[in-house]
Amino acid sequence: MTPACLYCGGTDLEPLYSGVRDRLGYVPGERAYHRCRACGSAVLVPLPTTADLPGFYPPVYTFGLESGEAGGFKKWLSRGEYQVFYKPQYRAQARAVARACGWPRGGGRLMLDVGCGRGLRLVEFRRLGFDVRGLDMVPDNVRYLREELGIPAECADITEATTLYRPGTFDLITAFFVIEHVPDVRGALAGMFELLKPNGWLAAAVPLVDSLQARALGAKWAGVTEAPRHLSLPTQRGMTGAFRAAGFRDVSVLPDALLSCSAQLSLSLVTGAEMTYTYGASRLRSLLARAAAGAATFAVMPGVLAENHLLGRPGNGIVVGRKPAGQGGDRAS
Repeated sequence: MTPACLYCGGTDLEPLYSGVRDRLGYVPGERAYHRCRACGSAVLVPLPTTADLPGFYPPVYTFGLESGEAGGFKKWLSRGEYQVFYKPQYRAQARAVARACGWPRGGGRLMLDVGCGRGLRLVEFRRLGFDVRGLDMVPDNVRYLREELGIPAECADITEATTLYRPGTFDLITAFFVIEHVPDVRGALAGMFELLKPNGWLAAAVPLVDSLQARALGAKWAGVTEAPRHLSLPTQRGMTGAFRAAGFRDVSVLPDALLSCSAQLSLSLVTGAEMTYTYGASRLRSLLARAAAGAATFAVMPGVLAENHLLGRPGNGIVVGRKPAGQGGDRAS
């Protein structure tokens, strides 16, 4: 049975990509995406059950400074990648979100990062003066935030956030590359709306299937081959419509950090360069592929810069929206 669109609720979907295989080689089988005729967003078909989702993620999936603890070279590599690639990316993302909210300095405003991973992006928000909190479904990530970074954190997924925090708690909620993994997008947005204070902001980064790189690469684009972990791939229209339906106002789409968008393209062009291969195995081939992807990331930057700012079709976008004053902690209708 074909599911409804996770963004606009439309039921008129058409085949988009078929025979899609997991680019990490972790989940066997082939899958397909169907496209919503109303907003253009894509939905994985068949849509997995909630019980299936944890089994889709390999042990090494998100970046951390300790990714290479198993070996001296990989430990050095992870710290080098952090300084050259991840830290500048996280810093650019934090600054872009803060500017979009009108808070170039956090001023002690309370924020929550949903799906925070190892919390390194939150470190950059803390540098800007935000009072930061983390939420992640991986217990070791939560431990790392609490013990190593000194950041309060809770272990739960996005659907449980409203049971952990009071309505109207946060000035800012961020969700970087989380929404495309969620089976109930509109429910997740409504829950985050409830947790925001009036005039609070939500910023959600997602891969955009209507980007130029996605359209050029088709089924080979990295956002597509992240199936089955990517349950959906929104368009700008789909994301902004879902934000507005949840009650948000002043909704806009920002290009994600240049490094992030360039890496999305380079990982589509260079196979075997993913973090799972580099830090989860000891093959020389994966290290060489990682180096090639790193070089490609910087090589494609001029084209990605044009895609982001001249043409307005970024591969990764940050969608921001404000909860209107007078909404209190009530869930949007």
